[in-house]
Amino acid sequence: MLADNLSQDLPVTSLWQNCLSKIQHKVGPASYETWFRTTDLKVGPNGDVSLLVPNQFFADFIEEHFSTLISEVLKENSVEVTSLSFVPTEKDWKIVQPLTEELTETQERKIPHVVQKNDQFHPNYRFESYVVGDSNRMAHAAALAVAEAPGKTTFNPLIIYGGTGLGKTHLLQAIGHFAQTEGTADNVVYLTSEEFTNQYINYVVNKKDSTSFYKKFSDVDLLLIDDIQFFSGKPGTQKEFFRIFNKLLLNNKQIVLSSDRQPDKIPDMMDHIINRFMGGLNTDIQPPNLETRIAILRKKAETDGLILPEEVLQYIAGHITSNVRELEGTLIKLIASSSFTGRDITLDVAKQLCGDAISSKEERLSIKFIQQKTAEEFSISANQFAAHTRKKEVALPRSVAMYLCKKWTRQSLRSIGLEFGGRDYSTVIHSFKKIEAELEKNNDLKARVNAIEQILEGHG
Repeated sequence: MLADNLSQDLPVTSLWQNCLSKIQHKVGPASYETWFRTTDLKVGPNGDVSLLVPNQFFADFIEEHFSTLISEVLKENSVEVTSLSFVPTEKDWKIVQPLTEELTETQERKIPHVVQKNDQFHPNYRFESYVVGDSNRMAHAAALAVAEAPGKTTFNPLIIYGGTGLGKTHLLQAIGHFAQTEGTADNVVYLTSEEFTNQYINYVVNKKDSTSFYKKFSDVDLLLIDDIQFFSGKPGTQKEFFRIFNKLLLNNKQIVLSSDRQPDKIPDMMDHIINRFMGGLNTDIQPPNLETRIAILRKKAETDGLILPEEVLQYIAGHITSNVRELEGTLIKLIASSSFTGRDITLDVAKQLCGDAISSKEERLSIKFIQQKTAEEFSISANQFAAHTRKKEVALPRSVAMYLCKKWTRQSLRSIGLEFGGRDYSTVIHSFKKIEAELEKNNDLKARVNAIEQILEGHG
């Protein structure tokens, strides 16, 4: 705890300034400016420390990425921390609420012509229809912050990455729809990477179209491009994109991109493009957990005017674990089949209509296949999973493989354990919980598990 002369919950300005100096040295100027410049510290009784941050998005991000560092720096400054909390405040910090007078006027004007451009956005892909859970909370918060003030936050570019069917396109479309209807951006352009490439090719082939091509991007206030991984191996498209990208950033225009993997993992992409990507905010979307999957199904059913029994929602969500798109596809199949037959959607009907597809998917995702792909990711032999060794180079991949087997198959814990050298079910449970907890704080491990799960998704 601090010296006795510090009163309870009083901001400790000089102490925190000393801590901030050390934090800036450790994280670098860019991360410091983004995440720490607008924070305050309060120290309560018994070592209860609160870090005051602008909003919940900051609270979640700083807690996930910097809580250990903050505790260490406080300890170096003689603060005994028994609890550390991150508290959103109502402070009017410009980095978070960066609305200039011009932006406020734009919102009040509600320029009519923007609303007429909504045909490039799907009417169902809005923020209000996006189900937020632990797997996508940060991506959603960042997307909403950008939509409310394009080009006015430090999240530029904003890159949202994750596997197929997890909601990246939904968020990009929601940003564009919000910016147009709320008037936060006058000129919004949404393109897939394929559409951008085709427009560039048309410009190269038909030089007469060059004026309209360049004008489209020179006038844009918010540029949204989906699936940038498809720029891989296209040097001409990359050069043109980089030229446009640079110009927009210099003019404080907002860029939002999506990718199926971390930007620095995209092959055959120019280094200077990757460097620019990494200078913004990169946030991922993970496969949804059970609670989020149930919420997604419930919201989708309600949108279609249906209220499904809880046991049906549990059944579908419990067996379709990989992505949102497949969840919705299964639900659509169930609703369509039920409407054709006139039967109520009960658990037995759900099992009858969807059971074969679920069983077929699970059979293809065998324990052996998961072991093989995990072993390849960690550069070991799959045979080593059965060995009774605690060496880290084997123990960690083995725990990951057990975690994936429990998550992606319907095999019993006993059956999984038998495939790993006759281990009992408690070992499988321990491995699952261990990896689940580690994924919350270890970004490198998270990236490796994501890579394996993308393979499993494709195989399934």
